[in-house]
Amino acid sequence: MGMIIWSDERFQVQHAGETITLLPKEYALLHYLFTWKNRTFSRDELLNRVWPLEDPTDRTVDDHIYRLRRKLQKWSHLFTIDTVRKVGYRLTWKQHHPPTPAVLNRDFSDTVRTLLETYHGMGMGAAMQLLSTHQEILGFSLDPFYDMYLHFIRGDFAHFTDAASSPLADRLFYLFHIYYMAEEDPQKTLRLYEQTETLQERMPASFRHELQIVAVGLYALTGQREAAERQLAVARQIVEGMNSESFTLFLHTQQVMLALLSDQLEAAEETIRHSAELLQLVPMQRELGSFTVYRGLCLYLRGEGKKARQLVDEGVEIIRTTHFVPHLLYAAQIVQELLRHFGCDEEWLRKYKKLWTELKREYRLDDLKQQVHAILTRSV
Repeated sequence: MGMIIWSDERFQVQHAGETITLLPKEYALLHYLFTWKNRTFSRDELLNRVWPLEDPTDRTVDDHIYRLRRKLQKWSHLFTIDTVRKVGYRLTWKQHHPPTPAVLNRDFSDTVRTLLETYHGMGMGAAMQLLSTHQEILGFSLDPFYDMYLHFIRGDFAHFTDAASSPLADRLFYLFHIYYMAEEDPQKTLRLYEQTETLQERMPASFRHELQIVAVGLYALTGQREAAERQLAVARQIVEGMNSESFTLFLHTQQVMLALLSDQLEAAEETIRHSAELLQLVPMQRELGSFTVYRGLCLYLRGEGKKARQLVDEGVEIIRTTHFVPHLLYAAQIVQELLRHFGCDEEWLRKYKKLWTELKREYRLDDLKQQVHAILTRSV
């Protein structure tokens, strides 16, 4: 059983040596349904996602589904596009159970884990998702950590509100991040963080450490500079004992945010320069995108608006290409927050408000925010 290969430039899909060429909107519709396989979408949801700036009718979706079914009929053993009565459409992926190489090679799972760790560290979300999507074909099963983590990075956030998916203790870290991404008022996020601090004791150490670093940015965003500085000292101690480039760079992002919100432009730029040196040694794409965004925001404060816009857009695009959905959501939030705070570019602020609105709708963040808040506050 071969993999499905996508060609965005030619609007082609390939499987087992067979290539099918689609029209651009057919390709976009299939790619979206395939990304969210086994999930049902209404016609309106599909129109909003695939035709966001157009004014098509419900019949547009039906016509495209009809043509896709005809063109993809030969692959019906892999998946079908099903009509869900009175709701909409769903791409149903069929399970396959090939022989597993792990039976013959005891080191196979360790090799896959090493690959995932490498891709994770480099910010190669697309590669991680490719492995996950084709684990049946390749003959391995994801270990529990990456099985859950991959739901998170591809934006399958509803997985974490489902009590049947895994024990609450395993979901707590992700639930808090989902709330942070969805809630536009940092005061409310900080309040929930402080209300649920006791829950951190139930998380693995690395997750507890990350939330301690996250708190630096939360205090900064809510204007509590002294609290942020105290939290920064706590976070530095944690990171110094970890010997982790990833956590060091993450701490630097929060440190830059604090410096910018404290009107310490030179301190922010110095941290960015130090991070750039580290990124030369460990080229992590997500972090590269984040610091490119921050470089752009610094340039706004230097009065270099044109170059600032270019760098902010470049940084967000780098993050988008990593296929780490949470990082894209955080980037869209931070750009809005800081442009609003500095009042330096109303046009670009409107642009990123629009992006944020589209992302909120795509990942159903308003509904998730309420669900997560209820789950966390009940758990205290």
